[in-house]
Amino acid sequence: MKERLIRGAARAAMKQRWLVELLGRDRQRGTDTELDPQVAAALAFQRLARMPALELMEPAAARRYAESGMSPLDVDREVMDEVIDTHAAEVPVRIYVPPRVTGAWIVYFHGGGGVIGSIEGSDAVTRYLAAHTGATVASVGYRLGPEYKHPIAIDDAFAAYRALLARVPSAARVGVAGDSFGGFLAAHVDRRARQAKVRPPDVQALIYPIVDLTLRSPSIARYADGYLLTSAMMHWFRDNYLRSVADAELGSPWFWPDVAASAPALIVTAAFDPLVDEGDGWADRLRAAGVPVRHRREPGLVHGFLSLAGAVDAARAATDRICADLVELLRS
Repeated sequence: MKERLIRGAARAAMKQRWLVELLGRDRQRGTDTELDPQVAAALAFQRLARMPALELMEPAAARRYAESGMSPLDVDREVMDEVIDTHAAEVPVRIYVPPRVTGAWIVYFHGGGGVIGSIEGSDAVTRYLAAHTGATVASVGYRLGPEYKHPIAIDDAFAAYRALLARVPSAARVGVAGDSFGGFLAAHVDRRARQAKVRPPDVQALIYPIVDLTLRSPSIARYADGYLLTSAMMHWFRDNYLRSVADAELGSPWFWPDVAASAPALIVTAAFDPLVDEGDGWADRLRAAGVPVRHRREPGLVHGFLSLAGAVDAARAATDRICADLVELLRS
């Protein structure tokens, strides 16, 4: 009940220009001058609503909170022609078939730092992706830390991708995609497919991805607090996901010696995201290696903007650009 009330109040607030200006007035100066006004208001609303800090919770409690709808500003759930809950290589998968299906497939990995998140928690976003690309979207429910440490999430992601290929027609295009930690998994799946000589994805879409588990990017300090994803939260995710900090470099795409064989990439970053520097840097790294890259750095937005697209106009526009890019790239 509390979550529904917060959702309704937050959505209503975003529609009132005077209230948006009032809530966001303290963020429209200094570093935050370019922060989108509705995002500034959403951040202020989060503070006023006293939303709990994930990093102060036990992982199981954090998952329950996220499952109940961590963002009150998610897009509405699109109607699908068919939704299939199944397993691929014993990994839970939910397959979304949109009304105007094109034949292309997207294997999607949700975010959550390898500790929280789920198929159900990302249901609104994956439905939107399917509806607005025409692709069949398979959302993968990989295992999470701290119960299942690195690299089990990567193993699950690749096993599910490999098994799902049996459902994809040979002539159809297939992409991997994910947001945040899901982008990390998508990059790993692309690389593992080539190493295992399995059909690689035609496209990889990395949405505000984490690619460096050492957490050394300058933007992590620059946007350490107050922009939805915090430095403290990132360290909590990492500590619960990794077996030891010594695994940070070994598990990070950032330290791969050669990325020239990577799939053509769509990389989307947000200007006020602790991960923006590494996402931008990863796009530069792939491009320098000769990989076709389409890179969008969305101004005014924060990490997790997909979960704001139900009420923040700039987040919806950015989400629609991702869908349009995927339509084009999966048709090439």
